[in-house]
Amino acid sequence: MAADKNILLVAYYFPPLGMGGVGRPYSLFRYLPEHNYRVTVLTVKDIVYPGYDHTRLDTADESNIIRSGSYDPSRLMHILGMRKMKSSGGAPPSTSRLYFPDSKCGWVGPAFRAAKRLLKTNNYDAVITTSPPPSAHKIGLKIKSFSGLPWIADFRDFWFSLPIEMIYPTSLQKKYALGLKEKILGQADEIVGVNNSIIKYLGRGETITNGADSETARLWKSENNEKPEKPDYLTIGVLGTINRLCPVEPLFAAVASIMAGGQSPTKQVPKIKIVHVGSYDVPMMASLLDKYRLNNIVTLKGYLPKNEAVSALAPCDLMYFSVAPFDQYHILPGRIFDYLMSAKPIIGCVPDGSDAENMLREYDNGIIITDDNMTMIESYIRGRLENTDEIGTTDGHDCEKYSTKYMARRYAELLNRIIK
Repeated sequence: MAADKNILLVAYYFPPLGMGGVGRPYSLFRYLPEHNYRVTVLTVKDIVYPGYDHTRLDTADESNIIRSGSYDPSRLMHILGMRKMKSSGGAPPSTSRLYFPDSKCGWVGPAFRAAKRLLKTNNYDAVITTSPPPSAHKIGLKIKSFSGLPWIADFRDFWFSLPIEMIYPTSLQKKYALGLKEKILGQADEIVGVNNSIIKYLGRGETITNGADSETARLWKSENNEKPEKPDYLTIGVLGTINRLCPVEPLFAAVASIMAGGQSPTKQVPKIKIVHVGSYDVPMMASLLDKYRLNNIVTLKGYLPKNEAVSALAPCDLMYFSVAPFDQYHILPGRIFDYLMSAKPIIGCVPDGSDAENMLREYDNGIIITDDNMTMIESYIRGRLENTDEIGTTDGHDCEKYSTKYMARRYAELLNRIIK
């Protein structure tokens, strides 16, 4: 058996922080050792944050996790006594003129100093930095200059959730951010993006998608979550943050039309429930629920650790997944892999030609809408209401390529190529 190699993984977002951004670095930390790569994580000390998941790490893990100080606002607020901030619904950050390239720039200095200490006392074979925040790649540039180690710059989003040209409020910030992007592209040994659209935007690199945790995926089929053969309600599940990038209004509009009667051939009030697990903007959600009169139909469970989230949605009959189009730029939220692992029918509202559309078409269980056609959503839900016996899971679906273990295997293959 080949001797283990050592990887330094620089990730601002890491457990016990929760929510979507921690899944990729956590999975690399957990599963790369299965391919003979020991991972040390360099992350930030405690910060103010909307959601936590204390179930992922145990005491033994901490010996391989280095937590550095930071001068960023989230860290400073924690030092001053704050412990938790309200979720903004995960909307793309409004980048302030005060920070560049992002509000985490105060982490760069302390993290690099911690990295230098690690590099002097440990024999690392490669470095991975993962963004957001883009400041993580500034640390990667410094480590590359200091050590010369092979460096992988990993992009979980374009820059934040959108390209540089759509993020910064000033032309000067855009100019410097574009320059920083080119510097990263020029000095990193490999560029990795979570979808093809990101790689196309960056102009080079390899796509290694996210994945759903295989252990968590088993909870979709837990015996404790089985529903009666003839459920009283058609239950539609929604997982993950709701915002303008991942809107829920098309589903609400369709269900409201059904509840109001629409084209229903019967006078009986349809029995529908919607269950959402994830963060959301409270005023926005209140406005939507009032607009469509769905307060008695929608259950909002808020953010839950991943295992609890899957268990809460496992009894649902259908799942709703959405990604808003932004010109030619397409995002691929990590939650789609949990959806695909569920083997449940999916109502997918996604951009035409996107990676999300391609995945859902290959999955082939549910309906795909590429133009926010509320009528198609409504017709599909009506069909399921009238034919509940036809609702079922995808039998024999190959989920391995949607798993975090598959993602780690792809990363190991990349590391094998760049480590001499």
